[in-house]
Amino acid sequence: MTLRPAQDRDQLGEGRHDTVAGRLFSAGLALEAVAGLIGDHRAAGKVQEAISELDLAVRDLRDMVFDHRPDLPTAGQRG
Repeated sequence: MTLRPAQDRDQLGEGRHDTVAGRLFSAGLALEAVAGLIGDHRAAGKVQEAISELDLAVRDLRDMVFDHRPDLPTAGQRG
């Protein structure tokens, strides 16, 4: 029995998390660019709320990845 398939599965899962986090982050950046162009303050506020939710989703997703990888340094240990 080898650990290689488990390691491969972990790496693939981590890659998918990175892809999802990257897409959420990109969507947030696109919304930030548009938010400044919105003249209606209520609409701009709603866009800012959506950006905040996307930021939280990215943070939560990355926290899940690091929490499930005991071999990775915690936030306080990173560079």
